[in-house]
Amino acid sequence: MDPSPPEKGLLQFPDRAPGPQPVRWMRVAADTLTFARFVAGAALALWPWEPSVQSLALVFRWKLLLWTADAADGVLARRSRTPPSWIGRRDIWIDAFVTLAAGIALARAGFLPGLYLALWLSACVFLYLVRPVETVLLAFMFPVQIVLVAQAALRRLPEVALFALWVAALAYLDRRRLKWVIEQFIKGLPDGPKRWVWSWLPAWLRLKPEERAQFED
Repeated sequence: MDPSPPEKGLLQFPDRAPGPQPVRWMRVAADTLTFARFVAGAALALWPWEPSVQSLALVFRWKLLLWTADAADGVLARRSRTPPSWIGRRDIWIDAFVTLAAGIALARAGFLPGLYLALWLSACVFLYLVRPVETVLLAFMFPVQIVLVAQAALRRLPEVALFALWVAALAYLDRRRLKWVIEQFIKGLPDGPKRWVWSWLPAWLRLKPEERAQFED
């Protein structure tokens, strides 16, 4: 006699294993870091800076800490495997705000003409109104970051060496995000420049489909 069929559910196996479960605390930690960067950016702009190399060094250290927090909240958000939160979807705006705060701090400390910062901000605001893409925000941030690093390098601050090591480590450990930022910048370009950049951009700086999916979830 054939053995009786197994009781339903005892010896049945799913067709596929369940996927990774969301890690809620990582999303909370990422959002907390993002909000903390916003608060720290406001403090950076409002701090009573004096025109001295010591002020420049402190701004540089402060910004290095905020860059690190930015990298950390991105990693936590992706590993949380949860949909982007309200503040997470506005991460690039907080990045731009923190960059503006650093520019204000540099201007108040005498290392960046305030008029130049105001003109550059006004130009980028106008460009964003004409073409509201993240490329404009990234373009706004880049020169301000360069001025900060260049001023620190010109005055031979020891923090510059630490910054170089930080950039090298981040470019390796979080290279997928670097490629994502590059892709977002290119996507917002007009069609002509966009095609030209894609024509020569090397494959190792392009996102693979599975890498892109981690940022688009």
